[in-house]
Amino acid sequence: QSLLAAYAYDNFDVNLKTHEHKIKNSTKSLKHLTSGLMFPLQHCASQEDLRCSEELWLKSSLNL
Repeated sequence: QSLLAAYAYDNFDVNLKTHEHKIKNSTKSLKHLTSGLMFPLQHCASQEDLRCSEELWLKSSLNL
C-alpha cells in the first residue's frame, strides 16, 4: 500500500442572503471558503512519476 496522495483545493465565495433585511451587519453576507480533497494515488504511482511540476510550469501558456 502506498502513502502517496494528491491534494486539490478550490477557493469560492458564497453570498448568504436572508429573507429578513437587517441594517446591522448587512454587509457580512459574503463568505470566502476553501474546499479541499485528498485522494490516494494508486496503480503503481511513484514519487518519480510526480517530479514533473517544473516542466509543466515552464510549458504552461498561463505563465506569462
